[in-house]
Amino acid sequence: MTTPHPWLVTPARRPAAGTRLVCLPHAGGSASFYRRWAQHLDCDVELQIVQYPGREERVDEPFLTDPEALVEAVAGAVLETARPDVETVLFGHSMGALIGYETVRTLAARGLRVGRLFVSGQAAPDERIGREPATALSDDAILHEVETHGGTQMSVFDDPEIREMVLPILRNDYLLIDSYSPRATPPVDASVIALAGDRDTSVSVVRVRRWEGVAGKEFHLHTFPGGHFFLAEQRAQVITVLHQYLRTGA
Repeated sequence: MTTPHPWLVTPARRPAAGTRLVCLPHAGGSASFYRRWAQHLDCDVELQIVQYPGREERVDEPFLTDPEALVEAVAGAVLETARPDVETVLFGHSMGALIGYETVRTLAARGLRVGRLFVSGQAAPDERIGREPATALSDDAILHEVETHGGTQMSVFDDPEIREMVLPILRNDYLLIDSYSPRATPPVDASVIALAGDRDTSVSVVRVRRWEGVAGKEFHLHTFPGGHFFLAEQRAQVITVLHQYLRTGA
């Protein structure tokens, strides 16, 4: 039986599964973004979703403001719940892709090999080497970022309660990921499968393709119709691609 962990949400427990798919949300996102995937994944795949502090059932917990601390916490949760007979696969979208990449490296250093890393809607980590120090965004700048990424009805921010609840999460996550600057980008001992939206105005397909440089094994790129949140628009097609790799081990 999979051991419950505060950092990992498991929508449907599958003790006999041979693979667990650990998904990492985007900036401002939460576990609910991936929950419905459990209904569509093969019975041999158990979905576990990272729940960052400060949202949903962890709303009363303080945010993590340091990307290294976030990676350490995620890696610790994945390692603590690992089973020797179950393969671990990571999937991260946007901010989650970078956290996933660093988590794979951290897990390898601790003796847990992740053979496949899915990265979605995010430029390769080498673009972040030598970035200027990050600064907190104003409310207007945050809302502009959200509008640029698409996938959100901006009218929801007209509600003062929603603004008060959501803006601190977004501000923390944007600052956190803007603070991320890898010391180096050595290849990971894993196959990297990159996913991109062909109309994503914030991250072009060309920039997503550069993940090939950190793939220590195979690299594959899949492009889908849609913008930055093509995962929601093309969920069935994305899960079909996931199954292509999870079933074959390619």
